Amino acid sequence: MKSEFELYMETGMVGAYQPEMAVLRKEPDGVRSLYRDTVCEREDNCTTYKRFMMVGDRRFRVTSVFPDTTSSTATQKYLSYIDSELAKEAHGA
Repeated sequence: MKSEFELYMETGMVGAYQPEMAVLRKEPDGVRSLYRDTVCEREDNCTTYKRFMMVGDRRFRVTSVFPDTTSSTATQKYLSYIDSELAKEAHGA
């Protein structure tokens, strides 16, 4: 596994997505995976994850919001989007 410095030298980014750096945290409703530099906040109807990411000389605050109840999964939404884009292309051809 490469160090943060090695990754920075290769990519110019600090805080890049690295699945092998994730930490599992036991919660009353299951297990959550997050990074050591991530702040996890529980709210009334969602969970929010916040962390910072450096790209070059710019700093970004990355916030992800996950509702407690959903009508579909992220994969289902993405597949629906792909289908609609393919349908648009078929009409345009």
